[in-house]
Amino acid sequence: ISLENLEISHFNTNNVVNFEGMFNSCNKLTTSITIRNSNATYENMFVDAATTTGSSITVNYTSNTSSIVDNMLLTKSDTSNVVKGTLIS
Repeated sequence: ISLENLEISHFNTNNVVNFEGMFNSCNKLTTSITIRNSNATYENMFVDAATTTGSSITVNYTSNTSSIVDNMLLTKSDTSNVVKGTLIS
Protein backbone atom coordinates (compact mmCIF):
# COMPACT_ATOMS: atom_id res chain seq x y z
CA ILE A 1 0.00 0.00 0.00
CA SER A 2 1.48 3.34 -0.98
CA LEU A 3 -0.15 5.54 1.68
CA GLU A 4 2.66 7.68 3.08
CA ASN A 5 1.08 10.29 5.37
CA LEU A 6 -2.18 10.29 7.26
CA GLU A 7 -3.29 12.95 9.74
CA ILE A 8 -5.27 11.07 12.38
CA SER A 9 -3.67 12.46 15.53
CA HIS A 10 -6.92 14.17 16.51
CA PHE A 11 -9.28 11.29 15.76
CA ASN A 12 -11.58 10.47 18.66
CA THR A 13 -11.04 6.74 19.26
CA ASN A 14 -13.19 6.56 22.42
CA ASN A 15 -15.82 4.40 20.73
CA VAL A 16 -13.65 2.41 18.33
CA VAL A 17 -13.97 -1.29 19.14
CA ASN A 18 -12.10 -2.83 16.22
CA PHE A 19 -8.58 -1.80 15.17
CA GLU A 20 -7.91 -5.16 13.49
CA GLY A 21 -5.59 -4.79 10.51
CA MET A 22 -5.91 -1.00 10.60
CA PHE A 23 -2.32 -0.35 9.47
CA ASN A 24 -1.63 -3.79 7.98
CA SER A 25 0.88 -3.49 5.10
CA CYS A 26 1.02 0.32 5.22
CA ASN A 27 4.77 0.03 4.85
CA LYS A 28 5.46 3.67 3.89
CA LEU A 29 3.15 5.30 6.42
CA THR A 30 4.14 8.05 8.85
CA THR A 31 1.45 9.00 11.36
CA SER A 32 0.45 9.08 15.00
CA ILE A 33 -2.70 7.92 16.74
CA THR A 34 -3.98 8.10 20.31
CA ILE A 35 -5.73 5.01 21.60
CA ARG A 36 -8.49 5.94 24.05
CA ASN A 37 -10.55 2.73 24.29
CA SER A 38 -9.18 -0.18 26.31
CA ASN A 39 -11.92 -2.59 25.15
CA ALA A 40 -10.93 -2.84 21.49
CA THR A 41 -9.71 -5.71 19.34
CA TYR A 42 -6.45 -5.23 17.45
CA GLU A 43 -5.37 -8.47 15.76
CA ASN A 44 -2.75 -7.86 13.04
CA MET A 45 -3.00 -4.11 13.60
CA PHE A 46 0.62 -3.35 12.67
CA VAL A 47 1.73 -6.30 10.50
CA ASP A 48 4.19 -4.98 7.90
CA ALA A 49 3.41 -1.39 8.89
CA ALA A 50 6.02 1.41 8.68
CA THR A 51 8.76 -0.86 7.37
CA THR A 52 10.21 1.54 4.77
CA THR A 53 13.13 3.77 5.74
CA GLY A 54 11.82 7.06 7.11
CA SER A 55 8.33 5.77 7.93
CA SER A 56 7.00 5.55 11.48
CA ILE A 57 3.83 5.13 13.48
CA THR A 58 3.61 6.57 16.99
CA VAL A 59 0.89 5.20 19.25
CA ASN A 60 -0.03 7.55 22.08
CA TYR A 61 -2.13 6.35 24.99
CA THR A 62 -4.14 7.37 28.03
CA SER A 63 -3.71 6.11 31.59
CA ASN A 64 -6.44 3.53 30.87
CA THR A 65 -4.96 2.29 27.58
CA SER A 66 -1.25 1.87 28.30
CA SER A 67 -1.53 -1.93 28.61
CA ILE A 68 -3.60 -2.42 25.46
CA VAL A 69 -1.14 -0.26 23.50
CA ASP A 70 1.69 -2.50 24.72
CA ASN A 71 -0.25 -5.48 23.39
CA MET A 72 -1.05 -3.71 20.12
CA LEU A 73 2.66 -3.11 19.57
CA LEU A 74 3.25 -6.86 19.84
CA THR A 75 1.41 -7.24 16.50
CA LYS A 76 4.07 -5.29 14.58
CA SER A 77 6.58 -6.97 12.31
CA ASP A 78 10.25 -7.19 13.30
CA THR A 79 11.12 -4.49 10.77
CA SER A 80 8.22 -2.16 11.64
CA ASN A 81 9.01 1.27 13.06
CA VAL A 82 5.97 1.40 15.33
CA VAL A 83 6.60 2.89 18.77
CA LYS A 84 4.73 3.70 21.94
CA GLY A 85 4.36 7.45 22.19
CA THR A 86 3.40 9.59 25.11
CA LEU A 87 0.76 9.58 27.81
CA ILE A 88 -2.12 11.86 26.82
CA SER A 89 -4.41 13.18 29.53
